[in-house]
Amino acid sequence: MPHRATAGNKISELLLNEGLITNDQLDAALIRQKETDLSLLRILVETGNLDENKRLNFFKRQFGVPTISLDAKEIEPEVFLQIPVSIARRHHLVPVRQDRDGLVVAMEDPSDVILLDTLKDIVGSRIKPVLAHSSEIEAVLERYPSEQNAEAITGPIRKFDPAVRLLSVLFMPIMSIAALVGIMLLIAFNSSVQTWLQVHLQKTPSINSQYFSLTLYFILSWGVWTVLMWEIQGLAFDDLFWNNVAQVGETRSRGTALILSVLGGWLGIDRWYLGYRVMFVLKLLTLGMLGLWWLLDVFLLATNSLPDAAGRDLT
Repeated sequence: MPHRATAGNKISELLLNEGLITNDQLDAALIRQKETDLSLLRILVETGNLDENKRLNFFKRQFGVPTISLDAKEIEPEVFLQIPVSIARRHHLVPVRQDRDGLVVAMEDPSDVILLDTLKDIVGSRIKPVLAHSSEIEAVLERYPSEQNAEAITGPIRKFDPAVRLLSVLFMPIMSIAALVGIMLLIAFNSSVQTWLQVHLQKTPSINSQYFSLTLYFILSWGVWTVLMWEIQGLAFDDLFWNNVAQVGETRSRGTALILSVLGGWLGIDRWYLGYRVMFVLKLLTLGMLGLWWLLDVFLLATNSLPDAAGRDLT
């Protein structure tokens, strides 16, 4: 008999529907889950009832979670400190790197929203789940420092860049609204655009057709702009990671950065000075995201909340 879907067994239902596990395998896993504190997916993987390649393809297809290879992956010792070893071993996951907009965590079940919320509370920033082979996760867990050895690990945890998080959320709405406003202003006040529209609308036989043509031009213009901004957002904000210290060079002066931000932040000069090359180009092209990014960076620098491109505090 098929299992009915509930909030707690959504993944099991999807796995059953796709034929990745059988009802008997699920029943056995549910019985074992009652006897242990392991997740259902961990049990299915551990018992070999869920093929590794099929698991990776399943989560990538269903949830759009990217995969990562942990073979020969160098993980900075201080990154391990982000998540306690007891939690990492229990849920079979490992932190991989600290990005500007969150902590990348390789895990078996990236659909576990309760676990993601717990990790977010522990880390204090966004969790960016990725998929990895279980054997690779196990190999990294073998290198995980114990509770005692963790105290001996020194090195600063690289600071979080709050501007990236905020702008990654606000970028599309602001730029889309700006395009709508810009198109309406062009139609209302630009004589060249008005002349072009009049010439093209005169070719239509009726008032209704003219309104349809005007709406079509409006929607097409806005649609092209939105697609362009979507691509730019992906290039600028997806998978941003801290640059290598050697590439960024010496630590930057907060006073200098603040002066550059006030005087030329709308052109991205402050981001260039701090080593953010991609962010500099985006800030330049959007004129400081119509001033919002400009003001945000001035505030972050004034409150010493913005690190350089290597995640280091400014001097």
